[in-house]
Amino acid sequence: MKKRKEERRGLTLFDFVEDKKRERAEARDFSEEFLLFVKSRGSVTKTEALQWAKSRGVTTAEFIRAVEKLVSEKKIRKRLNDEGELIYETYG
Repeated sequence: MKKRKEERRGLTLFDFVEDKKRERAEARDFSEEFLLFVKSRGSVTKTEALQWAKSRGVTTAEFIRAVEKLVSEKKIRKRLNDEGELIYETYG
């Protein structure tokens, strides 16, 4: 019996979608870590929070997801301070 020669196929749309699903599954949830940071500071400006996240290798998308999760769970709130900057603060 002759062995069939394996042909290597190129990337398909299916492969691309599977890779994206895997990336999303591997995306970490650092919302609790961010909550502890906000609690320790009392309130944090958006600029400070983004600098803190970037120093830990967190992407902007992961940061936004974490903030929205904490806001929807009513653990932090977003508001503007006197200078018009967006700040994150804990309830209470």
